[in-house]
Amino acid sequence: VGQKLIREVVAGAGRVFYDPNTAPHHHFYNVDTGELTDIDARAIEVSGLPPLPQGAVAEGVDVIVRIRSRVN
Repeated sequence: VGQKLIREVVAGAGRVFYDPNTAPHHHFYNVDTGELTDIDARAIEVSGLPPLPQGAVAEGVDVIVRIRSRVN
């Protein structure tokens, strides 16, 4: 993690993944199965961010879309 060879993804309380894909991308997290799946960065569009604290610059935006099995 420190050398950027893997990326730490925190999907929820106690759910930490170590992702070898360090290219920009997002994730689906299935809360039923615990599975983490990549989403291409181009598939999600971020249209704006709140004002950043003074002296800060944005390094990136990570999106985790939490999904579960549909109950019919």
